[in-house]
Amino acid sequence: MKIIRTKTYEEMSEKAYDVVKAVIDSKENPVINTTTGASYDGMFENLVKGINNDEVDIEKVFMMNLDEFIAPRESSFSVYSYMHQKFYDQIKKQPREIGLLDGSLSSFDEEIARYNKILRDNKRDLQILGLGVNAHLGANEPGTPFDSRLFLADSDDSTINSTMLYYKVTREEAPEQMLTLGLADMMEAEQILVTASGTRKAEAVKATLEGPITEDCPASILQKHPNVVFIIDEAAGSLLTKY
Repeated sequence: MKIIRTKTYEEMSEKAYDVVKAVIDSKENPVINTTTGASYDGMFENLVKGINNDEVDIEKVFMMNLDEFIAPRESSFSVYSYMHQKFYDQIKKQPREIGLLDGSLSSFDEEIARYNKILRDNKRDLQILGLGVNAHLGANEPGTPFDSRLFLADSDDSTINSTMLYYKVTREEAPEQMLTLGLADMMEAEQILVTASGTRKAEAVKATLEGPITEDCPASILQKHPNVVFIIDEAAGSLLTKY
């Protein structure tokens, strides 16, 4: 695992952009599966600039997402809304293909089957992940089996609280379930990028990098992957003793 420590969130976002750009530059038809949220706001801003300045060839990229809230697609907090507002609506050229989960359906068996086929047919060159305050990845909360595959997940209270904080919604408005790639799906990517910033992520960072590999800490599975880039700012890495 390659650990990159930065002083600030802004520097972390620049380093994350560099990783994404390197994958796009080095692959003929790259497949990138991304997450959303505060950890990657800065990275997406840099990626939008890179595309609009003709520094990144987004037209050869298949962009996918790893999860989606169970809610109407146009909800303010949906992955669909985030990706369009922060990325797709901001760039002058579009990816060759876009793959988004749909959490607005009444039954999810067909949606899970549809997306599983996309995953099978498109080997991911890069899996982008954020780290939850309880060390979740996607909606794989503590206790999720390491062999989990795309499934309908219930969110822990800490995850719901993070959603409320970031999207400024009430407890009643906040979604409680997500469709999410499983941990086994994530581990199949050729490369994994993870970022974490702020003191509220410090305990999760320490458990992920220096703790035992256990399902109580979902992100600890990353210790088993041969090609992980983990970028953390000073605050997120404040409890580390080995790095």
